[in-house]
Amino acid sequence: MLQLAVNQNLWSLLAVAPLLHIVYKIIYAFAFSPVRHVPGPWLSRVTRFPLLYATLKLQRTAYADNLLKRYGPLVVIAPDQVHTCDQKAMKIIYDRTSIKTHFYEGMGSWKGVTVTLGFKTYSEAAPSRNYLIQCFQNRNLSILVQNLQMHCQRFVDMLKKKSKSGESTDGVYWFRLLALDIVSDVLWGEEKSLLLNTGDHGSAFLRRFHAFSKWNALKSFIPGADFYVRNFGSLEWKTLRTDCSEMDVSARDALDRWKNRGEQSHDRDVLSMLLGMGQKDKTWAVPIDDMPAYMVEMMAAGSSTSSHTAAFICWALMRHPEAQKTLRQELFEASPDINALNMENTAPLPFLEAVIKETMRLWPMIPGPLERHLGKSITVNGMEVPPGVIASTSAYTQGRLESVYPAAEKFRPERWFNETEDMKTNWIPFGTGSRACPGSNLVLTELRYIVHMIFRSFKVLPPPSDQDIDLELKDVFAAVTTTGHCWVKFVSETDVVW
Repeated sequence: MLQLAVNQNLWSLLAVAPLLHIVYKIIYAFAFSPVRHVPGPWLSRVTRFPLLYATLKLQRTAYADNLLKRYGPLVVIAPDQVHTCDQKAMKIIYDRTSIKTHFYEGMGSWKGVTVTLGFKTYSEAAPSRNYLIQCFQNRNLSILVQNLQMHCQRFVDMLKKKSKSGESTDGVYWFRLLALDIVSDVLWGEEKSLLLNTGDHGSAFLRRFHAFSKWNALKSFIPGADFYVRNFGSLEWKTLRTDCSEMDVSARDALDRWKNRGEQSHDRDVLSMLLGMGQKDKTWAVPIDDMPAYMVEMMAAGSSTSSHTAAFICWALMRHPEAQKTLRQELFEASPDINALNMENTAPLPFLEAVIKETMRLWPMIPGPLERHLGKSITVNGMEVPPGVIASTSAYTQGRLESVYPAAEKFRPERWFNETEDMKTNWIPFGTGSRACPGSNLVLTELRYIVHMIFRSFKVLPPPSDQDIDLELKDVFAAVTTTGHCWVKFVSETDVVW
C-alpha cells in the first residue's frame, strides 16, 4: 500500500511539474526578468517558441523587424533577449566586451574544429581574424585578384550565349557559380571552373554548398534539430543534413589537390598565406588537416555575399533603367575599349560604388539579428538593459531607418554622394564593431570587378512576366530569395551605351 501511495504521489507530481514550470516562467518573466520593463509580446517573454518558429519558417528578420515597428526602438523578442535599432546601443552591443551566443559555437564549428566565426570572445577570435584581415588587405588583393578578370570574362562569354538565344538567366544560380570559381581560386588556387563544367543543379558540390548555410544555421538556432531530423525527419530534411555534413568532403578533396600541385604554385593563395603566418607565429598554428574547416567557412563567407549581391544589383537596375543608364555611362567613360579593360588600373567609380552600397543597404546577405551577450549595459529611450542579457540589431532594419535614409524603401544610389556619418554607422551588411567580417574588402573588390564587366557589356531587361516578381528575402542566418531564384534578361550591347 505504501509503495502504491508513493507511486501515485510521484505520478501526480510529474503531471503537475510542467504546469509549475510554466507558472514559474510567467512569474519570472513579469516579476524578476532583467528586461521585464522593456515592451514586447507577452508570449515572447515566457518562451523562445515564437522566435524559433519564425526561424524555422525562414522569417527571423521579419519577426524582429515587425516587433520594432509595433513596440518601438527596444523590444523583447525572447526571454531575457532584446532587439533594438538604436545606433548608440549598437556600438556597445558589438564592442569587445560582448560575447557571442551559443548559436555561433554551432555555426562556427566544423567536425570538431572551431573557426573564426565560432569563437565566442574577441580575444579568442583575434588571431585568426587579424591574419584574415592581412590576407585581404589591398596590397595582397592586388596579387590575389590577378585571375579574377579571367573568371569574369568566362561569365561574360556565357551571358553572350544566353543573350543570343533570348534566354533569361537565374542570377542566384549563375552568379553563385562565378563567385565560387573566384573564391576557390583566390583562397587555394583552384583553377577548376564550375562555370565551364557545371550546368547541372544536382551536382554534389553545389548540393552540399546550398545545404551548408541553411542546415548549419537551423541546427545551431533550434535546440534538438539535429537529433529530431536524424531520427524522425523527412527524406528532404535528412538529405539536407547529410549534404551539409559532407561539405568537408569537397573541402578535403580541394586540400588534396592543393597539396599535390607542389610548393611553387602556392605563392598567391590565401591558404598558403595563412599557413605561412601560422609557421611564423606559433601561438596561432592551425594543423593543415584542420584547414578544411577554415576552407568551408571562407568559401561560404566569400561567395554568398558577392553572388547574391551581384544578382540583386542586376534585379534593381532592371527595375530602375535610369540608374542603369547612369552606371553604364560611367563604365563606358572609364573603359572606352572593352578589349583593353584593366581593372587594376581603374580608379574608384562613384556611381558604381553607390549602386553596390545601395543594394547592400536594401538587401543585406546577413539581414537578421546578430546576437551578443552584453558586456556593458545599454540604455534606449530611458530603459536600461544590464550586462548578460542577449541583445541584437540587424542590417535589414538599420539600413531602412527613415531618419537616416529618407525614402528608405526606394532604390536611390545617388543618396550615397552625400554620405553622412549616420549613413556610415547604420550600413552594416558585413556586421559592425570588433567582430565585423574580415573578408569584406575581398567581397567589395569582387563586386566592383563583376558589375563593371557585366554592365560594360550588357543591358539588363525584365524577364518574361511569369518570372518577373518582387525581390523578397527570407533567412535563417544568410538570406535567400523567397523563390530561390532571381531572374534577369541580359542583352549584349558592347558598342553603344543605351
